[in-house]
Amino acid sequence: MDSGINGSISPTGSQTSQPESVAQAFNGELCVMAPRMSPVGCSSESSFGGETDNLVEEVYVAKHSINKGLIYANQIDAYMSKVPTSNVPSLETNKEIDKNDIKTDENHDKNNLVEKIVVNVENDRKQKKIDNFEVVVSIDIGTTYSGYAFAYTRNQSDKQIHMMRQSEGGDRGLNNQKVPTILLLNPDEKFHSFGFAARDFYHDLDAKEAKEWLYFDKFKMKLHNNMDVNRESKVSALNGKNVSALLVFSHTLRYMKDHVLKELNDQGSYPRIRWVITVPALWTQQAKQFVREAAYMADICTPENSDHLLIALEPKAASVCCRHLHFDQIIQIEKGLVKSGSYMVVDCGGGTVDITVHNVSAQTGTLRELHKATGGPCGSIGIDEEFNKLLCAVFGASFMKRFQLERPAAYNELLLSFESRKRSATTFRTTSLNIFPPFAFIDYFRKVSGTEVEQAVKDYGHPELTWSNEGILKIHPSLMLLLFQPTLDKITEHIEAVLSSRRLDDAISYLFLVGGFSESQILQEAIKDHFSNRVHIIIPQAVSLSVLKGGVLYGLNPSVVTSRRVTHTYGLGVVKPFLNGIHPIDKLVIRGGQRWCVDVLERLIESGQAVSLGQVVSKKYTPASIQQSEIVLPVYATVSKNAQFITDPNVHKCGQLRLKLPQQKDIKLREIVVSLVFGGTEVSAFAVDSATGESVQTVLDFTS
Repeated sequence: MDSGINGSISPTGSQTSQPESVAQAFNGELCVMAPRMSPVGCSSESSFGGETDNLVEEVYVAKHSINKGLIYANQIDAYMSKVPTSNVPSLETNKEIDKNDIKTDENHDKNNLVEKIVVNVENDRKQKKIDNFEVVVSIDIGTTYSGYAFAYTRNQSDKQIHMMRQSEGGDRGLNNQKVPTILLLNPDEKFHSFGFAARDFYHDLDAKEAKEWLYFDKFKMKLHNNMDVNRESKVSALNGKNVSALLVFSHTLRYMKDHVLKELNDQGSYPRIRWVITVPALWTQQAKQFVREAAYMADICTPENSDHLLIALEPKAASVCCRHLHFDQIIQIEKGLVKSGSYMVVDCGGGTVDITVHNVSAQTGTLRELHKATGGPCGSIGIDEEFNKLLCAVFGASFMKRFQLERPAAYNELLLSFESRKRSATTFRTTSLNIFPPFAFIDYFRKVSGTEVEQAVKDYGHPELTWSNEGILKIHPSLMLLLFQPTLDKITEHIEAVLSSRRLDDAISYLFLVGGFSESQILQEAIKDHFSNRVHIIIPQAVSLSVLKGGVLYGLNPSVVTSRRVTHTYGLGVVKPFLNGIHPIDKLVIRGGQRWCVDVLERLIESGQAVSLGQVVSKKYTPASIQQSEIVLPVYATVSKNAQFITDPNVHKCGQLRLKLPQQKDIKLREIVVSLVFGGTEVSAFAVDSATGESVQTVLDFTS
């Protein structure tokens, strides 16, 4: 297989006549000619000197990236045959162009034609009908709890957002409009149950039998900020056995799909559905595509009707919900004039805390993102981790690890007892919070250590932690606050960093606190203590359902968010002419008598850059030969603002762009115009053959 594209470079960006010598210089491993990227219809300015709209700066994929990036070309997973990774609809050729007007010998006319084709094709994509869905369903797979919500699009008598109907157990005293994110597979890795049913069945198993079953919880964090997630990724069950992460997520989504379809069918409805799956703001493109492929496996939709599924950021969905409920509060009225307003959404969940800032237009009601989404893994499970550290300090880390492996069901029962007390903890409570360890914990500690639990608690020597004769572990409120504090500190640091941003310039008027963790009175008081003198803090009703409701509203109107800020810098690894005094000497390579700088990160789009919905960035590529059938381009991502090379720290290969070239009858090399579409939650791509105007099969794969 031909691995890429060929060409040559000149300091001015104009083409030379030595493509063969360049290819030979790198032993046939050069594979791409990539002009500097610019939005469609805009001129491109060369960093090496002036160039017109019709001149192209040619660069080459670095040898370093070729060695790593082309491994996957002939090793496509068998699953790929069933699930192609592109979610871009097929494109139609622009037939309005008169081929008699094409002057193939004149670059000026040729390039103008290319840009016209790309713009028309993209406009056709935007104009596709989106109003043929009868129901919008939003699915939120949370770290600790999951659920769905839906709304009818055409039933004028029913404008409600319906929450998940509970058909199984629940926890007394807790909000049960969601179910625990717990998946149970039998010893043969077949689906058994999900949610409360999975948890209760597992807890009823005897210790020996439980070790054979596959119990998964908090598995969502496997995808958080993970640049290495792919189709081969694994997650560990409670018994330590590794299982395909794609399988675990697809079982979870299939359960949700089956549940909502049953609820709709029970009402005599078999509608066409638009699905919305919400994900954390800081998830990588790899993680987002991973979720999409899990949805394909769950038969939520297929690659052929991929537009039936939208991936939405959790804080964006929550922001849409807050805008919907509090529009009159957010906009400002001064001297009879209505002005746009800005607000922050802090989405505190079980695993992550995501922060977004939006400006809402008083005229159109649309949202514009003012600050790129930020946050971190500082959700409520951080308190669970502090509790586990406390148990290790009291009973020994080796014992706790052994107890988790040998008595997994009892270990979960212990954590569940703490979970209910964690949720009821307040800043004004004066009496102890009671934790009820299962008898299996007390008995197992006696067998392993030869001492009683009561003695271990006494030996720990802290009055804030005591043991009662009734078998209750008592935690004083002051100790509970200490378990909360590390997580609270991280959350307030993230909020402070955004509020102090010079870009915002005190533009934020309101802070909406949403997400399941936001139900905690301790968290609410901490946020108020730190920030109530700077912004108005609003805690909406049913804060744990804000993301679900917002997901439905977003599915009803995806264009409500008109622009967003890019969270990562994306680019290609390229080779450029070596410039003395600018490029480091260790990147110098001399081939064919020419001096080259290798492994340069050619940026496509910058972290923090504002992009409008559907914004297109385009480049032209020339195949290495007329026989070439495929082009493979490695794509890199980084959060660093100073990265210059693909070998710099925090620069990761995040995916690859694959172009299937159509066969051609003539013997001329042609240009392929590749366009990447930003502005949405997912990055997509499409390509056009500039000579014929025909679409080129394009796959932007982030999970190879």
